[in-house]
Amino acid sequence: MDHTIENRSWWNRNWKWALPTGGCLTILIIVFSMIGYGVYKVADKIGDETNVFAFINVISKVQKNPEVIEALGRPISIEDDDYDPEMDNNQMNLEMDLRGKKANGTLRVNALKTDDGWDYKVFNVTVEDTGEVIDLLDDVK
Repeated sequence: MDHTIENRSWWNRNWKWALPTGGCLTILIIVFSMIGYGVYKVADKIGDETNVFAFINVISKVQKNPEVIEALGRPISIEDDDYDPEMDNNQMNLEMDLRGKKANGTLRVNALKTDDGWDYKVFNVTVEDTGEVIDLLDDVK
C-alpha cells in the first residue's frame, strides 16, 4: 500500500472558496466605504448650510466658561423657547435668558457666516444682579 501525502500549498487546496469570498469581501468594503463617504459629505453639507451646530457650540462655550460658571453658578439653563437656529443660515442674533444657581443673566450673540466659519461680533453674558459683562469672544476666535 502506497500512502503518498500530497504537499500542496494552502492556496492550491483552498482557492475554490477563498477567491469568491475574498472578492465579495473586497467589493463589500468598497461599497460600504463609498456609502460612508457619501453620508459624511451630506452631513458636512448640512452642517455648512445651517447654524444649528454653531448654536450648539455657543451654548457649550457658555456652559463651560469658568467666569460664567462662577458668576451664575451651575447648572446653567437657557430660558428661551422661541429661538429657532434654522431661521437664518447666514447670521446668528441671539438674546437669551440664562438661569444659574447663584444668579441669572442674558446671553447676547451676533455673528455672521463666512467661508471660514462664523465671524462673531458680539458674544457675551451680562449678569443680571451686578450688571457685569463677561466677554466670551476669545472663546470662539
